[in-house]
Amino acid sequence: MSVNRREEGYGVYGFHFYDALFNEMANILLLGKDKKVPGTIYDWYGMQREDVGTYVFQYTLSGTGQIQIEGTNYTLEPGEAFMVEIPSDHRYYLPKHSDGWEFIFITLIGSKAAECWRFAKAQSGSVLKISPDSKLIHLLFRIYQDTADQKITDVYHASANAYEFMMEVYRFIRNIEKSPNDLSFQIAKTLSYIQTQYADPLTLNDIAAVSGYSRYYFLKQFQKELHMTPIQYLTKIRVQKAADLLLATTYSVNEIAVKVGYANANYFNKVFRKAVGMSAGKFRRSKDASKIDHLIID
Repeated sequence: MSVNRREEGYGVYGFHFYDALFNEMANILLLGKDKKVPGTIYDWYGMQREDVGTYVFQYTLSGTGQIQIEGTNYTLEPGEAFMVEIPSDHRYYLPKHSDGWEFIFITLIGSKAAECWRFAKAQSGSVLKISPDSKLIHLLFRIYQDTADQKITDVYHASANAYEFMMEVYRFIRNIEKSPNDLSFQIAKTLSYIQTQYADPLTLNDIAAVSGYSRYYFLKQFQKELHMTPIQYLTKIRVQKAADLLLATTYSVNEIAVKVGYANANYFNKVFRKAVGMSAGKFRRSKDASKIDHLIID
């Protein structure tokens, strides 16, 4: 069972199940997407919390946060995550100099979650750099959206999602040193921006401004690291989000077009058809669509 306090696209969901077996193995305790504005009191001490025996993964989408782990301070920029165990010697908070902090997080419980977190810490430390386009982050967003859409309704489904997330953490950690072309901070920041602001009428100038680069240099660097243009990446995200809405909701095609950033439904259909090979309406009605949960476009 989950309870939420959702507002303007953000929400924190708490899970409580009576079957102790699933809590001992692995399950979700908390899940959320939140944004703290300057002046907000947001400060968590790892040795002064009641939710002992829990394991937190928190990923920065925009803005900056701060975490202190065993006396060492880390600034958390877009594209960076931390993994901590409660209780342990850490403190994460919104620093005074921050212009805000937007993040998505999951808190797990159980012995298998403990094993995963301790393995990750031993292999790569508690602070990780993760591309917003990674499978791990896509999965976290999917679990969050499924929860928001009330698709996770029992202990079995919640535990399955916890295990799926942990397996993706293992996969990411084991392959982390096999990725020589890590994204630069500036490009990772723009990917987070696109993934959170795709519904807005974004232009190339808007995206370039987030990176801090000139438009020309940004375009060159983005293509070098992603092998596509920023607008192509924006289109990819919009089409994937539209496909998710077509599969999981009863919104009309016109409504979905607006929700993913297209004021003109006809233009949206042209873009969707070019990316997927069929119109949005036909995609929703097709037999293949009923067999998938999320469309991945490459």
